Amino acid sequence: MQSCLRAAFVVCVVTGAPGVLAAQDAIEPDRPDVTNGTHIVDVGLLQVEMGGNYTHSSDHGDWSTPVTARVGLTDWLEARIGFDGLDTRTDGTDHQTGFGNMNVGAKIRLWADPGGIPVLSILPTVNLPTADSTKGFGSGDFDYLLTFLTGTDLGRRLHVDVNYGIDSIGSGEGQPHFSQQLVSASFSAAATDNLNPYVEGYWFSREDAHGGSVTGMDAGAIYELGARYAVDGGLEVELNGASHDVSVFAGLSVVVGNILGNHGVHARNREIQRRRAAKR
Repeated sequence: MQSCLRAAFVVCVVTGAPGVLAAQDAIEPDRPDVTNGTHIVDVGLLQVEMGGNYTHSSDHGDWSTPVTARVGLTDWLEARIGFDGLDTRTDGTDHQTGFGNMNVGAKIRLWADPGGIPVLSILPTVNLPTADSTKGFGSGDFDYLLTFLTGTDLGRRLHVDVNYGIDSIGSGEGQPHFSQQLVSASFSAAATDNLNPYVEGYWFSREDAHGGSVTGMDAGAIYELGARYAVDGGLEVELNGASHDVSVFAGLSVVVGNILGNHGVHARNREIQRRRAAKR
């Protein structure tokens, strides 16, 4: 985790630039819950989201350090790359450490209110088998995921995001992929201008080819430190899985800066003008 934080800090120092975020609204990270929002990172900006998770189950404990980098390419397209980071697993007698999988994807806006936030987006993702399957950190197969994202405000201070995913998950050891579905909903509240507590429920049709469904819930909060930074933390409980996992997590999200130069600035200014025109 320290290496991930150190790398992110170096990126921030090298590329961060005062003033490039003057036109951006407050940061909106996709972590830490399962559900992703429809929001797309503003054009030209790089947003880095990182954290640390500890999961305790009936027979082992796991540490992980996920990191995701998101770049706004246009007002309707965001590219992203993610890493499971450094994983550590122990069952009291055996101790395994290694890097997890990597994933690449894109968030694509399909429909938005004029001048408003996206109403419907899709998130296609491919998990790359970079983890060591012999240590149990992955299957050694590619995974293919497609998630539909939607959300809406509920009054002035409440918001709900809902996801539905249909995935093809690798089983490893030469076995065929199995299908997996995801349904999740996350409810958040603007308690103050900066503090956003949330509660979420989710359901996976199965986690492995021969397993049953998994239902869980988590709760936590995101605290925005201005337009560029946000910290988060919370607790997750698996309600009906085989191991009844309990997880605690915390993280940091940072808008690093403008990495597309004048192209990003000009595209962002055009989007601002469209939003203003739609509100008249």
